[in-house]
Amino acid sequence: MNWFLLSFSSTVLWGSTNFIDKYLISKYFQKRGISVLLIFSSLIGLFLLPIIFLINRDVVNIPLHDIFILIASGVIYVFAIFPYLLALREEDTSLVVPTFQAIPVFSYFLALLFLNEKLVVWQIIASLLIIFGAIGMSVDFKAKKRFFRWKVFFLMIASSFLYSLNLFLFKFVERDSSFWTTSFWEYTGFAMAALCLLLITKYRKEFWQSFKTNGTKVLGINALYEIINIVGKIIFNFASLLAPLALVQVVNGAQPLVVLFMGVILTIFFPKIIKEDISWKMLSQKLIFIILILGGVYLLNR
Repeated sequence: MNWFLLSFSSTVLWGSTNFIDKYLISKYFQKRGISVLLIFSSLIGLFLLPIIFLINRDVVNIPLHDIFILIASGVIYVFAIFPYLLALREEDTSLVVPTFQAIPVFSYFLALLFLNEKLVVWQIIASLLIIFGAIGMSVDFKAKKRFFRWKVFFLMIASSFLYSLNLFLFKFVERDSSFWTTSFWEYTGFAMAALCLLLITKYRKEFWQSFKTNGTKVLGINALYEIINIVGKIIFNFASLLAPLALVQVVNGAQPLVVLFMGVILTIFFPKIIKEDISWKMLSQKLIFIILILGGVYLLNR
């Protein structure tokens, strides 16, 4: 099977999950607290744990310190979602998602600080291209006073840093454990984060109120989200077996471009579900800076 098609398929699947997030926020959480959506998303871990255990009962046979690392990475992952969802409530999906390409930049600097790795010239140039591209995406050329989308930019930079921290911890265990083992304990971290949020009275009341109103629909959509996410991970891992990981990551780095294209298609044909600014001025801005970001992604994975 062609590794490129597999890798591109995972990119499309992950791009679709960004629009599922946007739909949930627009439909059910535009006025309610984002923390409630975070609890809904995290509780999916409770439903997936027994399923994963039935698939592979060896998930519990790993060292205790690896379990702690994976649970911690799961908790961090949940809190990385929070600023991303806040940013998504403010702006178009295709404007928010490209900043996620800063994740490998933070990963390199974490490796520099804690693993004594060194950055070569092209990695520094690539990092600057990605950061500059993210800054360009945050400029509002139509605004007269608020020229820069500071709130969205910093929210996405915070989210990208937390995701890179999640990956940094995850990679310590991933090399020596199976996909289902790492997923099991990471979802355990998801569930624990949700339960901790439910201990806060305000969030618990908001959650139960939302659950009574739209609980079944939101959980159903979140379940679909996780199924797509897992299928994307499996396809990505399989593609990595057929070709060098760097090549697969370059294709996956095209996600901002895929999300931009999907946003245009959804806006034209399904405006009641997703509606983005597809004016020529906005599309030109997104396309120029996404290409800049993709150039950085290519250099990072050369």
